Amino acid sequence: MKKVKKIFPALVVLSWLYVVFIMLQPVEIVAVHQNNILVRHFPLTDKGKISWWKRNRVAIKEKFGLPEEYEDSGTKMVYIWDFGKGYEIEKPDETTFFPSDDTDHLRCFEEIKAAERCIRKENLLMFLGRSSTGITRYRTGGLVYYQKTGGPLILEKRVFDAH
Repeated sequence: MKKVKKIFPALVVLSWLYVVFIMLQPVEIVAVHQNNILVRHFPLTDKGKISWWKRNRVAIKEKFGLPEEYEDSGTKMVYIWDFGKGYEIEKPDETTFFPSDDTDHLRCFEEIKAAERCIRKENLLMFLGRSSTGITRYRTGGLVYYQKTGGPLILEKRVFDAH
């Protein structure tokens, strides 16, 4: 029993140290494809993700030219993806119950000429868009935040239809 009393606190401390280590790793931009940024070690919280973007958006604009402005609407959009296990071959999802030829679960990048040129859409970490009116929307997880130029960051209220 004394061993358990010593081992359990040690495991708790090691777990916390591991979590802190993971959270303190800097974000690594692995690749950029048009308006898609592939990263490793992205912040875990919504606040951390949005803060990272705000701190790094000027450098990203200078280095990669993002976000690109769409000429027809004046909107600017960026998708930030977890690079996860890297690029995959474009093929149907083998984890589904029913066999299918569908590859909609993948986001493939046409400019890559190798067979491994896709990532999983489930790895989307954050989407951000800026309208021509100056409103920026951040979508992360199931939540959407918006911010007017110079204004506070506001969590968008969701109204669900009960029908």
